Amino acid sequence: MGVSASAGLSAVLRALALLAGTLVCSTATAQFPIAGNYGLGAGLGQTSASLPPQGTRVIENGWINYDIQRYVDDNGNDIGAPTSTVNAARLTFRYVFRDVKLLGADYSAGVVLTYRDQVLRPEPGLGQGYHLGDTVVTPVALGWHHENWHFQTSYTFWAPTGEFEAGGSTNTGKGLWSHVLFAGTTWKQNADLPWAATFQARCEKFGRQESTDIRPGDVFTLELAFGKEVARGINLGLLAARSVQVSKQSVTPGGDPSKYEINLVEPYGIWKPEGLPGAQIALRLGKEFDNRNTT
Repeated sequence: MGVSASAGLSAVLRALALLAGTLVCSTATAQFPIAGNYGLGAGLGQTSASLPPQGTRVIENGWINYDIQRYVDDNGNDIGAPTSTVNAARLTFRYVFRDVKLLGADYSAGVVLTYRDQVLRPEPGLGQGYHLGDTVVTPVALGWHHENWHFQTSYTFWAPTGEFEAGGSTNTGKGLWSHVLFAGTTWKQNADLPWAATFQARCEKFGRQESTDIRPGDVFTLELAFGKEVARGINLGLLAARSVQVSKQSVTPGGDPSKYEINLVEPYGIWKPEGLPGAQIALRLGKEFDNRNTT
């Protein structure tokens, strides 16, 4: 009788502990701030701040696989929340207009259509087949060229075209508009197999999320990439990036969460086949580290 009662009490205590742990994890995950729309490192390469020549049409598609290893709190501690894998695809169209100059710069515009099985941050959902995500529109990008140096600035907005329902588990969008200002510079060596480097900055500001009135905090991102053409048509490089929420999210049920930060390092390779002028294939493998209040 005594042994049975003790075992029963232990089972109840374990069940309560498990329930408490689940509630803590759920609360902690739910209180993660909504991250910026721009995927860290997504638009970065050793010459990415150099606008292509006038008349260039860019058609690009890409696939991203993001494996969540853990969720971390404000101190970088693992909160024990369930992990997941997020998949996303994008299709980019961009054109650099002929014989158009603004402020002495070449002018470009473009759009990016995104498709995904779930949103990434603050927390993924259940996953599903690919559906339309939020759409990226760049109505104006300006590029200047001066010998080995190239400069670019642009304005981009994200339109909430993806599925969004507050608390939903099949969301493919974030249910809000955001606006991004970008500035960057590229240096490229004048050589047969040149070195190149790019430094760029982005500032993203958000509108209120539909149906929740949550306004995410502003995000500031710095990115650096450098590399070398090691053989004709083959480029190898390394990029590093840091994204920081510079203001707190507001109007969050249960209290506004702390700010987040994300750090990334990523080697990459780019192949430009000689038999396919203008084409290129890129492969990247990145690692996030020392993050706070996010995945």
